Amino acid sequence: MRGDLIEEVDKILHENEIDSIVIESTGIGEPIPIAQAFYIHPEILEANPDLPDIQDKVYVDAIITVVDSPQFFEMYERESLIPEDDFGRGYSQLLAEQIEGADILLLNKIDKTPKTEIKKLKKLLRLMNPRATMIEASFGEVPIEKIVDTNIFDINVAEDSSLWVTELEKESRSESDEYGIGTYVYRTLSRFNEEKLIGLFRKGFPSNILRSKGIITIENTDTAFIWNQTGKFITFDAIGRFNDPNHTYNEIVFIGTDLIATDIQSTLAKALANIEDPVTYF
Repeated sequence: MRGDLIEEVDKILHENEIDSIVIESTGIGEPIPIAQAFYIHPEILEANPDLPDIQDKVYVDAIITVVDSPQFFEMYERESLIPEDDFGRGYSQLLAEQIEGADILLLNKIDKTPKTEIKKLKKLLRLMNPRATMIEASFGEVPIEKIVDTNIFDINVAEDSSLWVTELEKESRSESDEYGIGTYVYRTLSRFNEEKLIGLFRKGFPSNILRSKGIITIENTDTAFIWNQTGKFITFDAIGRFNDPNHTYNEIVFIGTDLIATDIQSTLAKALANIEDPVTYF
């Protein structure tokens, strides 16, 4: 897809005099891989001589995600997989990717959404993507200067998960507001047991936990795993090794409604390797 995109953009540049190009992805497209197409490493260009080099001709101005405000929570809470999705994702997983990868969040159909729902939605989106600019709109109408020539895209920032960086820099405490949406950072030095953890995943998480992500450690290995949960779906995959095998840890950011730290701690304690030992939090 990236090669086709680059070739089409190169064709447009050669055949037209333009100021801007708007690329509209499919409804199940991920924004970051599309943006990465315009930041190809020179070695890849050398290995693919037929691929046009357009990096000095265009730049990514902003990634904009349009949010269907009145339907967001209903879609996020769906337990079914997305039809015909090659990656086998659930709706919440797709929505999280599109929200967290955006520079601008355009909250559309604001006129069709109750005010309390809008405030709750904005609180959740702010926690999922603290760096994004939020714009409210009806019928997709928005002043052009708010979304064009913004120059706010940064490939290094886009490839980072800003939520987790922001939350892990805070003190480990639970916080919430009048709508009950808040965060909690779970930090322990105690290792998980893989079999118990998989059993916990299969049971599912309480519906009030909307999003969680972080790094975890499993007994008998110094491999670091990424914990990634959205709605009813959760995965954990190896991402590398801890620098010091004698100092491994778990750091997971939870977002949800009416989060109670002790409830999360007691649930996860059941999946620890040595449930009889005191849990070491930090």
